[in-house]
Amino acid sequence: MGALIRDARMGRDLTLKQLATASGVSAATVSAVERASKGVTLATAEKILAAMGLQLHVETQPLWADVDAAIEEMRDIPVPDRIGRWEIGFTSFVSWFAGRSSMADGLMAAALQGAPVPVRAFEMVIADDDDSIDDMISLLGEMRARQWVDRWQSRQGSCLDPRDTECPPARYRCRHGEFRVRLAGELSPKVWVELEDLPAPDLAPVSLFQRVPLLTRARLPVVPLTEIETDEAYARRVLDRVRELSGGLPHQRTAPDSWGRVTGA
Repeated sequence: MGALIRDARMGRDLTLKQLATASGVSAATVSAVERASKGVTLATAEKILAAMGLQLHVETQPLWADVDAAIEEMRDIPVPDRIGRWEIGFTSFVSWFAGRSSMADGLMAAALQGAPVPVRAFEMVIADDDDSIDDMISLLGEMRARQWVDRWQSRQGSCLDPRDTECPPARYRCRHGEFRVRLAGELSPKVWVELEDLPAPDLAPVSLFQRVPLLTRARLPVVPLTEIETDEAYARRVLDRVRELSGGLPHQRTAPDSWGRVTGA
């Protein structure tokens, strides 16, 4: 409500004092409402809006209407186009990781299973053992990745060990975008996603030590939907809805039917 009132006031080039005078509500109250530091009654909101020639209009809709609409919209988007909208070079990352022991994790894993959630990073989980971690460090070096530290809002030096991070999962950046690594006691894949016609990346994987073939199809193990957690409020709602539609079975395809195949163990 506060944001709506503030946008309407600024769109009319009104000062707080002018709106307060026109509405009969004190400037302090209008300011507090706009900053959401004070609750507002419907009567007060109507007085403020009326002073700008507006009225409050409230509607209801089914609880999951917005999420169901997003799921339906996703069904009509071809797989390469969906991946192409992500903020990462997905095909390049997949090509780097081909043949390695890892699983797709986080919101990326959810999106691969059909959930219409934003994907801003290539998220993987690897086994918390010396061999897997050493292999990961070597790969990150080939990718010329750097660890990302939130409190500095910048890339941090040459430390690539995923165990050396302030807040797991470890975050990195490279030419293909952001990459996150979570460590787990062991990997027991139960769900796989088979993808075809992967989109060509803007930047192909290049290594000084080996040839990295660019894949056009892949079969990826993913963390099941029932095990994925997130701090993003909207993504949590989406995951709750997708799980509800799937009856709690992580191997069921719950959203787009054109994701190639989602299979269980």
